[in-house]
Amino acid sequence: MEENNILTPREELKTYFETGKYPTESQFGRFIDNYLHLNELNFGLDVKASAEWTSKYYHFYQAGNVEKSGRGHINLEAESGSEPQKIDHYVHAFSRSVSYKYLKVKLSNELDIDKYKPKIIIKRYKQKKKVRNGFKDAGYYREQQLDAISLGRMSEYPVTSKEMILDINPINYFRPGSQFNEFYPSGTLTRPGSFRHTVHHRKPFSLIQMLLEIEINGKKYTSYPVNIKIILGRDFYDLVNYIID
Repeated sequence: MEENNILTPREELKTYFETGKYPTESQFGRFIDNYLHLNELNFGLDVKASAEWTSKYYHFYQAGNVEKSGRGHINLEAESGSEPQKIDHYVHAFSRSVSYKYLKVKLSNELDIDKYKPKIIIKRYKQKKKVRNGFKDAGYYREQQLDAISLGRMSEYPVTSKEMILDINPINYFRPGSQFNEFYPSGTLTRPGSFRHTVHHRKPFSLIQMLLEIEINGKKYTSYPVNIKIILGRDFYDLVNYIID
């Protein structure tokens, strides 16, 4: 049985049609499969807030010494009402529950999951920052999967069905401040002009993009992004909301 999406080299394809040869049905199939059909690139995601929601309890920590700790904060999921544990090089800031909705994600066309091996890709908005050789522009960037996991996030999700409910654990796109309801987008700096609140509701928010990635003949293609603003509630009973574009 031939594997899906395996590119046949052009030189081999040409040999099927040499003078005096009669290409077989299988060889014609390989020839056709080496070219994209417009319908194959008509793919994407429909994303909505789910009616389902949950509530989780967290201990929030700030780094006492970033050089020793390796990162600026830790959001640690815990049993509700539990006492915060001591973590070397970190200071406990506060503890609270966070209630949030899941995301309902649906493929926007009849994509063959086994053939195209689709993945949902998450990109996170990052501010402009100074790097060794100059500046890195502000924009949406995909994290390395292991880096994202270490912070309680995911940079990709395998697609297992045409409709999925995703728990993106939205609090992990934020870092704690010093007050009970003070949060900033993870990875941002506290400085004049940095984004922090929604315009009308004065609630902290973070920005992500969600894309669908498929593989055709060994090459990866991505859909147009879905822009998502994650708006964090300010108390125990205020659900995390999403503005989805």
